Amino acid sequence: MFELVREEGFKDYSESSFERDKKDISEQYAVDIKYNKRRNGYYININQDDEDITDFTAFLDLLERRERVEFVNQTLTGAREIGRYLQLERNPNFSGIRHLRILWDALRGQRVISFLYQTYNAISVPVRTRLIEPGLLFEYRNRWYLDGWDIEKKQVRTFGLDRMTELQLTDQHIAQNRNHQYRAMRQHAIGVNSAPGAEPVRVVLRVIPLQANYLRSLPIHPSQRELPQVCSEYVDFEVFVSLNMELQIEILGLGEMVEVLEPEELRERIKERIAKAALKY
Repeated sequence: MFELVREEGFKDYSESSFERDKKDISEQYAVDIKYNKRRNGYYININQDDEDITDFTAFLDLLERRERVEFVNQTLTGAREIGRYLQLERNPNFSGIRHLRILWDALRGQRVISFLYQTYNAISVPVRTRLIEPGLLFEYRNRWYLDGWDIEKKQVRTFGLDRMTELQLTDQHIAQNRNHQYRAMRQHAIGVNSAPGAEPVRVVLRVIPLQANYLRSLPIHPSQRELPQVCSEYVDFEVFVSLNMELQIEILGLGEMVEVLEPEELRERIKERIAKAALKY
């Protein structure tokens, strides 16, 4: 193993260096690295009692993001140079990110939160205080959202952080841990909207070969799988997802490069939306 490490450019890497790094990784990130004698190699030991593998994959995603941040920090040699060679995505109107610290404290401490909330589809409705048991923070298209249990309505609801005001951490503790429910709800959802208990549906998309390359490099969902190719004119992909609005937007965004083959319900819905859009032109 150490020969492979040295081939990557770490000439002085030794067994003692590895043991030290392994200990640091365990202490800092709670990632346990074990040796497999039969395969003569090391592996990451994931506790099978954990809820699922998403705990670890989410951790890897955060590490990848940290690498991006470190890259930016290392390149910050001057405003002129950064402005000339680097452009990042940004949303100057998004205001909810300031809530992340309080929400994280609430999640770790299993505490109820209160906040005022204004929905976009009911601007004329007066805002009112919500008492919520927070369950899961997630990000979609540069915006942050919270899945939580609405104590008054007695159901799971999803809230956009940018629509929250006067967020407070209360002394009340969460009555029931619904983490499995939140995870199950998000597992098959693209985007934000997902009804609790909704069953995933097999969706088959046919795209031109050029678009297939983009879908291979950036799948629209973790369940995406490329189907056996029968001709050179198109490529078929399948995903198992909830039939929500974000899925439709994802498909419509591909324009004439995609055709929905299954299910018929989704195919007809996309057909109707394209027809309505064409009337505006």
